[in-house]
Amino acid sequence: MAPETLVVDISREELHSVEPAVEAFEARGPFDVEIRNHGRAVHVHCNVDDALSRVATLTETNHFVETESSTTFRVEVADGPRPVSGALRFVAAYGAAEAGVPVTVRDPAATPAVEQAGAAATGESGTETTVERSGDIDPSAFAPGRDDAPLLALAGVALLVAVLAMVLANSAVVLLGVGAVLIGILVAVVVLLR
Repeated sequence: MAPETLVVDISREELHSVEPAVEAFEARGPFDVEIRNHGRAVHVHCNVDDALSRVATLTETNHFVETESSTTFRVEVADGPRPVSGALRFVAAYGAAEAGVPVTVRDPAATPAVEQAGAAATGESGTETTVERSGDIDPSAFAPGRDDAPLLALAGVALLVAVLAMVLANSAVVLLGVGAVLIGILVAVVVLLR
C-alpha cells in the first residue's frame, strides 16, 4: 500500500504563504509530506506537537525548497495505541508565515468510519464492533448512531452513584439531597432521549 501524502503549498497566494491542501489529515501509518513552492526559494521548518510526537517523527525538520519546485519527506509512525491526534506545523521563511494541520493517526487494521457506517446502513454482517476491535468499551456501541451515547453512559454512572449514596446514607438531609440529584438526572436522561 502506497503511503498517503499531505500536500502543503508555499507562496501560492502571496509571498511565503503557507497553505495546506487539506484542513485535516488522517493516516494509518507512515506518510509523506510534499511541500510545493510556487514562488522564490524558501526555507520551511516542520515539527510535530507534543501529542503527535508520541507516535510520529520527522525524517528531517528543515527543508530548502528551490524556486518553483517541490520536496517530499517522510513522517515515520511508530507502533502504539491508536488513535493519536495532534498537529504538524509548517513555518516558512524563518517565521514570516506559518500554518498547522491537524493530524490523526489511526489503527491500520481498523475499518474506516465511512465503511463502517455503510456496512451498518446496508445491513451487512461480519464486521467487528468497536468493543471487539479495540478491546476498550465504547459507550456509543450500546446506542449506535447516537452522538450523546457517552453522556448517557455518564448519566447511568451518576444514577448508580446516587442510588448507592441513598442506600448507604443514614441522614434524612442526605437522602433528600441525593433524591433531588436523582430526579434531576432522570429528567436530563428523558430530555436527552427525545
